[in-house]
Amino acid sequence: MFLLDPLFLLLWIPLVILAILLLKVKTSRNTVAFTNFHFLRNKANAKYFLPQFFDFLAAAIAIFALARPVTLEKTVTPPVEGKDIMIALDVSGSMEALDFQPKNRITAAKNVIEEFVKGRKSDRLGLVFFAKESFLQIPLTTDYDIFNELLSRVTTGVIEDGTAIGNGLGLALSRLESSKAKSKVIILLTDGDNNSGNISPETAAEIAAKQGVKVYSILIGTDGEVPFPAGKDFFGRDTFQKVRMKTNPGLLKSISEKSGGKFYQSISTEELTKAFKDIDELEKSPIPARKLKIYNEYASIFIMLSIILIVLARISSMIFKVYPEVER
Repeated sequence: MFLLDPLFLLLWIPLVILAILLLKVKTSRNTVAFTNFHFLRNKANAKYFLPQFFDFLAAAIAIFALARPVTLEKTVTPPVEGKDIMIALDVSGSMEALDFQPKNRITAAKNVIEEFVKGRKSDRLGLVFFAKESFLQIPLTTDYDIFNELLSRVTTGVIEDGTAIGNGLGLALSRLESSKAKSKVIILLTDGDNNSGNISPETAAEIAAKQGVKVYSILIGTDGEVPFPAGKDFFGRDTFQKVRMKTNPGLLKSISEKSGGKFYQSISTEELTKAFKDIDELEKSPIPARKLKIYNEYASIFIMLSIILIVLARISSMIFKVYPEVER
């Protein structure tokens, strides 16, 4: 138990001073010259001081109640309206290129996304992945642990190869269509050009603009030659070959410009991390209001105790017939 307004206890000082002064006055008034009346005098003092003791104790407890004695029940964080963010991740075979650390493009992208998720506070996050087709992996959620767990399971080779950027955007947009959030965002990560799907990226960008959804596009890698897994040799060792990837940065830039987002090109894990940090700054998660503390208040209990003591003081004064004073 602790006090929310402990300064009220300073009122105890004048109360104690008053009690001491009244005690001295009464003691001097009850002093008599006759030593044969000790018993009567002590009895009168007892009759006088008992109700007075109850009165002062009641006053002291009432002051303690003013100081608001409490115990902490729980601490809560008020809900804050965050953003709705869908991540569209390319899982085509080209994402296995080995030009990104610690392993390849898909691993680097997943690691950077995971760090981005850890920085969110109240935003809802979702994930779609696409190659020749697109699939929903995680619907919008604020359970970031579950998000990162399901993100870790995403890999290449699970669907037919291709790069359906328009379909990936379209699926992400469909998950944001009914969103009531004030800010809706799609983060698109791909390393290639659109070559599959039945929705063109341009059409998806127009839909995003109409829905008020900003698309941040990140092109992973370049169209230069990059090391790519080529299987294993006779001794079971990994082999690699240089492969040239086709990219279309102009398309991704156009998508972002139409929707009010921003385009990034990353040729390393470090640049990919910087791109996400920039998006994090542009789309900062709302800061929750300061935490609210819920207390159990005990002032009413002490007030009731004070009232009981006042009643006892009145009863005792009537029983002992202190008023008027005992005759000497």
